[in-house]
Amino acid sequence: MKCQKEETNLCYVLSFADVIALSGAASIEAAKGPKIPVKLGRHDKSVADNRLLDRVIESESERSSIRTSLPSPALDSLGLRIYFRRLGLSDAEMVALMGSHDLGRHVTLTGMPKECLRNLTRTCLEEAPTLVPFITKDPYTLSNSYFKTLLRWNDHAIEYGEAAFIPTDVALVVDDDLKKYVSKYADDEEDFFRTLTVAYQKLVESTATTSLRF
Repeated sequence: MKCQKEETNLCYVLSFADVIALSGAASIEAAKGPKIPVKLGRHDKSVADNRLLDRVIESESERSSIRTSLPSPALDSLGLRIYFRRLGLSDAEMVALMGSHDLGRHVTLTGMPKECLRNLTRTCLEEAPTLVPFITKDPYTLSNSYFKTLLRWNDHAIEYGEAAFIPTDVALVVDDDLKKYVSKYADDEEDFFRTLTVAYQKLVESTATTSLRF
């Protein structure tokens, strides 16, 4: 149970969905990123969303069409725009949200069994033997290093093993209209944190029911 203030007796029962939203914000703060207050009052569902959309959102090419409930790592810049605009995010907010790739690791094909290389299933991805950080130097601290490294990658100025980007990362610097935000956040970490805060709140608050943020 979460209370606004003890003397007001205004309390909310946390759903699992609330816990996930709060945990994401807490993880960002623990990684030295911004403090992100979020609204509560989400209702849990008894079944997960389907991995594949009921209706494909067709676009100019395979890489810009939306077929899955989570964004495909192969989306190009148009596909990213289509996906995140459905969630109410602007280009600036989308690029800032992508800056969270400064943290954590992602799956690679290194060491995968041959049967997985022939048919890459969900089980193969979940049991992948090798995970690598997007940015090798410090995958546990959030900063604007992701954007700085992307720009150096685009200038062919990074060292081998310094970064392991996926196609959606690269899309941010091969599209000039998105690259300007990459450059902006590379120069101004506070601006990145401010925009990330708004982007995260938009991402998790569409199903929240409280008027206050915690």
